[in-house]
Amino acid sequence: MVIPEDALLTAGLALAHAAWSVSDLEDGELLCPLAMVQRSDGYQLIRYEADSQEEAIATGKAEMSRSDPEIKAWAFAREGLFRETSGPVDAISVDFWSLGMASAGTLVQRFAPCAKAGKFRLLGEPLLVLGGVAQEPAHAQAPLQLVQAGIRQHSEVAKLWDTWQ
Repeated sequence: MVIPEDALLTAGLALAHAAWSVSDLEDGELLCPLAMVQRSDGYQLIRYEADSQEEAIATGKAEMSRSDPEIKAWAFAREGLFRETSGPVDAISVDFWSLGMASAGTLVQRFAPCAKAGKFRLLGEPLLVLGGVAQEPAHAQAPLQLVQAGIRQHSEVAKLWDTWQ
C-alpha cells in the first residue's frame, strides 16, 4: 500500500504536537485528544475535551470519519496503553488519512511519562499499522522518514524530539 505524503506529514505533525503536550503532563493527567486537519489553506489543530477520555476519543473519531471535501488529510492523536508481553506501556496513537487512501492507518509511539521515568522519554520508533497489521521495520522505513519530516515541521518539537530518545 502506497501512503500519500500528505497523510504521513500530517501524522508526524500530530504526533509531534501530542508528544509535546504529553511531555508536560503531571502524574495522572491524560492527553486531551487532538486532531491535525489539513485543508488547502493550511493546518488546523482541534482539541476534543469532554467529561471523560472515552467520550473525547469517540467524538474525535466520529468527526474524523465524516466526509468533508475541503479536507486533504487528517490525523487524530490520543493517549492510551500499548500491550506488550512485559505489560502495558503508555503510548500515543495517531490515526491518519488523506485523499487517495481507502482506509486510515495508525502510528503508535510508546513513551515513558515524566512521573515514571523522571523525564519524558520516547521508547523506540513509531510503529506503523496498516489494515490492522503492524508493518515490519523494513517496510515501514520510507513512510517513517516522511513521519519524521512531519515531526520536524513542528517548530517547538523539532528542537526537542532527539532529546526525548
